[in-house]
Formats: sequence, C-alpha cells, structure tokens
Amino acid sequence: MTTENSEMKKVLDFIKRYKDIGVESTGAEVVYFSDGLYNVDGSTHDPKKIPDHEGDNWKPLLISYGIDSNCYVTNSGAEGSHPNFSVGGHMTTNSDGSVKTGGICYLMPLCHWHNSTSKNKILFNHTETKMLKLSGYNQADLAATFQLRLPSKEPYAILYYSEESWQYQDLTEEQAMNKRTDFLPKINSEEEVKYVLFERVNKAQTLHYIREVNLPGTVY
Repeated sequence: MTTENSEMKKVLDFIKRYKDIGVESTGAEVVYFSDGLYNVDGSTHDPKKIPDHEGDNWKPLLISYGIDSNCYVTNSGAEGSHPNFSVGGHMTTNSDGSVKTGGICYLMPLCHWHNSTSKNKILFNHTETKMLKLSGYNQADLAATFQLRLPSKEPYAILYYSEESWQYQDLTEEQAMNKRTDFLPKINSEEEVKYVLFERVNKAQTLHYIREVNLPGTVY
C-alpha cells in the first residue's frame, strides 16, 4: 500500500470514528524525562518521512519545539540507520507498549532501526531527556490530525492533502467559509482539493466536530 493510500485510509477511519461526535483536544508539552521507555505498540503506521520531502510528520513537530538531536537510544547493538534522527518515535513507560485512547505518551528522536516493531517491549535507555509529552493519544494518529487539535484561538481547522502529504491549517470563520480559494496552496487547477473541515466548540474542554468532507468516494 502506498504512503498516500495508507494515510488516506487512516483519514477515512478517523472520519468514520468521529463523524457523529466531537473529538477531544490534544496537547504537546516539553518535559525532561530520564526513565527508560518502550516503543508504543500500535503506532507502526505513523507516517514516515517521504524521501526528499519534509512532509507534515512527527519529526517536524519535535523540531518545532527545539528538539533536534540524534536518536536518543543508548542501548548497545544498534545497526543500520542509528544514530540518525529519522522519525519522532512514540514512547511509553508501559512495558507492553500499550497506551489507552486519550492517554499520555512521549515523543522523542529515533532512528528507523530503533523505531521498529522488532524492538517492541525492549527497554530503551537514553541520556538525552528533553522530549514532548503528548496527551490525547489516538492509535496511528496522523501528525496533522494530532496537531490540528492542539490549542488555538481560531474557531476552525482544515485537514487537506497537498504536496504528497496531509497538512493542516487553523482558520478564521471567514476563511472557513471561503476555504477553497483563500488559503490553500496553489495546486493544479484541475485537481480536486481533498479536505476535511473541523469546527472547534468550547465546552468543558474543546471538542472538534467534522463539518464538511471532500474526499474520494466519501459522502458526508
């Protein structure tokens, strides 16, 4: 399955899961955490960096918070891509790799060798401690669907496909009403824009409701 098709399936699954309910907000907080960590079991399909393309994935999220170092893991026996900073790896203190929906996990720089299912249930030691503490975990969440649920003063957000990756942007109400012309990057005029429009509704906590979907084969 190609990266585009795999991520499209995750977007469609996300829509199916939340089409009738508001999805909760998320959070990303810089913390300093020194205890050993395990790979999250279930994040295998987190989007990886597309060759020669800085897509909207978990690595740029770490960098945007000033976290840009080689793979943190210091366990012996590393091969291949280590110690490159290949991806933002989802980590947990739970030895079985489990994280409940809506729960807490950590994000830190990993190489592809350590960010592998073959390394699940192996305790990773690390001397670098600066990482992100993520709240509102959803299994196999796209970086873009996670980030659009971070706190924002804008009442709308849009998830859209452009330049070989899923991206998001916060929108004012006026932009949301003119979403097809005002802000989207210039693309082939014959190509139909794939997007999902969300509205933020402030209740006890902010909920994100899907208001419009324009994806192939989707009726909403």
